[in-house]
Amino acid sequence: FELPQAAQATLKIHDVTGRVLQLVRIDGVQGYNQVTVNSSELPAVGVMYYTLETADYTATKKMIVVE
Repeated sequence: FELPQAAQATLKIHDVTGRVLQLVRIDGVQGYNQVTVNSSELPAVGVMYYTLETADYTATKKMIVVE
C-alpha cells in the first residue's frame, strides 16, 4: 500500500462475521509499504477482509486465502 506521508498504520484481517483474526501495527514510511501474512498464521481459509487504517484514511478490501 502507498502512504502519502509517514504514519502509523493498523492492518486488521477479519472474517465475514467481523471477527478480527489478526492485527498488525506498523510504522509506515512515505511511499510504498508492504505487509506479508502467511496463510499458516490465519486460523481459517476462504473469503476474508482486511482493513487498513491510518489517522486520515481507512480502506477495506476483500481477499481469498487458499492452501
